[in-house]
This record gives sequence, C-alpha cells and structure tokens, in this order.
Amino acid sequence: MLALGLLLLGYTPHAGSAKAAAAGSKGQGTEQRNWVTGPEKPPISMERYRVTVQENVTIPMRDGVHLKGRLYLPQKHGPFPTLVMLNGYGHDSRTGRQMDHLPFEMAQRGYAALHVTMRGTPPSEGEKNLYNKFGTDGYDVIEWAAEQTWSNGNVGTIGASLLGINQWLAAKELPPHLRAIAPEIACTDCYDTLWYPGGMLPGPGRAARGNPEYTSAVQHRNFDRWWRERTVLAEDLQAMADHGIAALISGGWNDYITPGNVKAFAEYSTMNGSSKLIIGPEAHTSIKSLLPYSYRNYQQLWFDHYLLGLDNGIDLEDPVLIYVQGPNQWRFEKAWPIPDANLETLYLSQKRSGTAKSLNDGSLAVNQPTEKKSVARYSYSPVSGPLLPAMRSNDNGITRADQRPYEAKTLTWTTDALSVPTEVTGTLKFTFWAAANAKDTDFVIQITDVAPGGESKQVTTGYLNAPRAKSRSHPVPLTPGKIEQYQIETLPTSYVFAAGHRIRLSIAGGSKALPHQIAPQGPGLNPTPATVTIYQDAYHPSNLEIPVIGTHLKSQFQNPTAQKWTSFFEHLKALMQRNDNKPVVRQ
Repeated sequence: MLALGLLLLGYTPHAGSAKAAAAGSKGQGTEQRNWVTGPEKPPISMERYRVTVQENVTIPMRDGVHLKGRLYLPQKHGPFPTLVMLNGYGHDSRTGRQMDHLPFEMAQRGYAALHVTMRGTPPSEGEKNLYNKFGTDGYDVIEWAAEQTWSNGNVGTIGASLLGINQWLAAKELPPHLRAIAPEIACTDCYDTLWYPGGMLPGPGRAARGNPEYTSAVQHRNFDRWWRERTVLAEDLQAMADHGIAALISGGWNDYITPGNVKAFAEYSTMNGSSKLIIGPEAHTSIKSLLPYSYRNYQQLWFDHYLLGLDNGIDLEDPVLIYVQGPNQWRFEKAWPIPDANLETLYLSQKRSGTAKSLNDGSLAVNQPTEKKSVARYSYSPVSGPLLPAMRSNDNGITRADQRPYEAKTLTWTTDALSVPTEVTGTLKFTFWAAANAKDTDFVIQITDVAPGGESKQVTTGYLNAPRAKSRSHPVPLTPGKIEQYQIETLPTSYVFAAGHRIRLSIAGGSKALPHQIAPQGPGLNPTPATVTIYQDAYHPSNLEIPVIGTHLKSQFQNPTAQKWTSFFEHLKALMQRNDNKPVVRQ
C-alpha cells in the first residue's frame, strides 16, 4: 500500500533501491554531508484536472511566418500560469507525440501548456536549418501566449534535449513575460558540447542527423558569427540573470549534452541568477530516480514559485542536488563546483605501475617528476588508431566494457591502490605538454576505475583538437616538433572509487564507437596521421587535477612518515588560519 501511495503521489523508485546490497560505500569524509535519506511529501497541490485539447493553434512570427501548435488547458477557472514547449521535431511527429505527455501532465496540474512546432517543420511554415531562429521565434511564441485570455501573463518553458536547447536560445532574447525555464539534458554552447566536442570534428551521431542540421553545421567548422547566434554566451547569461529569469537545470552524468547544462549553471549561479541544478545517473533521458521528490514534482514546485508566487521553499533549499555514483545516493550541495573540494594534483611519471599492458604503463605520482627528460609516445592514424571508446550512447551513456583491450594500444598512467573509498565530484583537468610531427592532431582522454582484479571501467572522458586549444574561432596550425602546453577538461562526474581500486588516465588520438552502442555521440576522427610525444619531466610536469570530496587523495599514496608530516603541516596551517581570523584588539 505504501508503494502504491507513493506512485499515486508522483514518486519514482530510487534507482539504487532494487540493488541496495550492491551499492558501494560513501567516500571517506563525506558521511556527514547533506545526503537524501528517502522520499518526502512535496509541498504542492495533488489536485489533478481534466484537460481540454485545442488543435491547429496558429501563432504569427514577426516576419510573417506562421507556427502551429497544440494547446492544453485545465478544466478549471482561468487565467492560468502558462508553459511553452518549443519543439524542433514537430508537435505532430512521432517524437512530438511521445513528448506530449509533459504538457498534458502540466495541464493536469493546473497550467496552460502550449506545444509548438518550430519553423521549417510541418505543419509550421518557414525554412529549417540547425536551430534556425529558435531564439526570436521562441520570443514571439512566449509573448503571444502571454497575451492570450487563458494566460495570466507569467510564462515558463519546458522540454528536454533539442527542446531544452530551444529554451536557452529563447531566454537569450529576454522575452518580457518569461519568468522561468526548465531545460533538461541541454547545452548553451552546443558548438563545443555537441557538434565539435573540444573543437574536434562531429562524430557519427551528429552525421546521422543528416540534412539540414548536419549539412548546415559542417559549413561552419570554426566558432563564427553563425554559431554565436545559436549559442548562449556568458554575457547572455548575465543579461538573463539581470532580467530575472529563473532556471531549473537538469540532466545526467552519463549524458553527452548535460555537461553543457552543468557549465551553464556554474556560470549562471555566480551571476545572481535564480537557479537550481539537479543531476542524476541517467544517460540521454529525463531523471527517473530523483529523491526526495520526483522530477515532475520539482518542476511544479519551480513553476508554482516563479509563475504563481507561491512560498513553497524551493528557493531556500540548497541549489545543487546530485546523484553520487558508487553509494548510489542523492545529496544536496550549496554550490557547483563544490567549494570545499580538495583539488589534488597527480603527476605523470615514467615509473611503471605494473597494472596495465599499455604502450608505457606509467604512474600517477604525488611528487613532481625530477628527470631532465622523459617522454611517452604513440603514432596515430584514423585507420589504426590508437582509439578509445569515448562515445556515449543515447540509451546507456558511457560504455560498460572492460577498457583493457583498448588501453593496450594507448598511453596510460595509474595510481597506487586507494586505501579508503574516495569520492571524485566535479571536472578533472589534465594539463600536459606535447608535440606532434603534423600540423593537426587530436587528444582523447578517459578516466577509468581499475579494480583489484585488473578490470578497467570507464568513469568519464575528455576531448581536444590541438590547433583549437586556445581559440575555437581562430585555430593555429601546429608547428611540427614544437612542444606546446595543453589542458583538457573532462566531462563532469560524481563517482566513488572503492578502497583497493586505482585511478587510471589514458590518452589516444581519437574516439571510436563500440558495436553495441546505439546512436553513439562524441567526436569524429582527425584525418591527419601524427606521431605524438607526451612530456613528463621536471621542465614539463604534466599532471591531472582531481576534485576530491572528503578525504585527501595524496595522503593515501604516501609512506607512514610522510603521512605524519602531512598531518602535522595541515594541523599547523589550521592553527594559523584560526589565529588569522581572530579579531585584532587595539590598545
């Protein structure tokens, strides 16, 4: 009866509940953080209304083009707070019909919901290409809806993926009646997140989009004016924050677009924009395992507050809610990136780890290298690689395959075994020096969890096109043989490495899809063969920065004497900080 009652209230089962026995430990030092312990009753109305549907709603655009849509109205006294769903696939397409559940459900909850087909997709008029006039058309739809008799003039937007991208682009235009948005699994900078990851070429998932999306995107290899019109930049986010648009931002750690949403929140939240970040374990789908409330209940809380003015507390709780993989549990945080993360640096070392059958089997070490010259090298071609399976599929996200067969052809660096469960939450940064014998090359990295038995499980990945390392707009061809410094940021994650496991970094010249991956998303292959040299010496201390929550990482790899000195200096530092914070008494 309890389970039935929770379902009727809109709760979804916790993803880890069925496998609670298999869940791992929390990271050491995180036990007292703000963990979610179970479902709670949401402070929303549970009343549900019958819904009236109006077909063939016609909305005029400023240039004379007419868009078509479907309107859902609750059978109650209006006017209503209004939600708009801007659909580039078309509200009457198969995909659109599948998405109709969202506006229908929100109408059941008391909202007017308008599901609109964007220009160039029948039955709407106009020309279609990648994100064509998504911003200005979105503005016109929002303002048209706000003026209708069934609307109370307060408008929000809903939808996932392409429909989430549409929300960002419409909000960029600052419609006067837009109060709140809820972009799921979306991106503000889709050039770098989706189409040209790290400046690399589009991969097979983008090529499959065909005409007109892929065709128009590949005509703009660099980040140019065409892309700027289709991107929400930092100054746009600042304008949105100043305009008072509240953003409920969500997605999944295993998704390929969500990293763009996470980055947008990190920027928006520092601009005094009202925002909340919710990231679950899912791939390219809406969150299904959310606690303490279901995602739809969180969405209603958001719109109830910002469109109806209800004082329901959604603006008072911690603004970040993340799912930590390993213990498989939700946790609140006060900001993103997490402010008290320990940013720990491990250095590439030529010392063999003895754990990998790779081209070099290097180590990730606590101390900077002292060698005057030390290098690791691979030769890349688009045919023979080396390639890492760094694609993410629509359904399952990252691959679950053992990475050892692929690591054997790449360069790897591995830590010693961890002595305690260790949580890594955030974006890892790989800073390194490299040279290539060609004018163009790519770098693909992955972070894996290496079990005591040797199995290597992918955790996250990162990409970079070397000529576009400093500017996606103005690439600079490489000087063959010249040593350059680069930095790759991985896609963000929240993951606990179990005690006895190791952290491994691998690097290759490209990314590949595995046969079982459906709709693989990620970068395409660089057509230029190259021999690449990675430097790891005193003059080029290549390193991996890891955001660790709770326990310190370095202390686990030090000998007992070094650990004692580390503890002593940390204690001394704490005493000095305590004294610095004491008030000064002048006599």
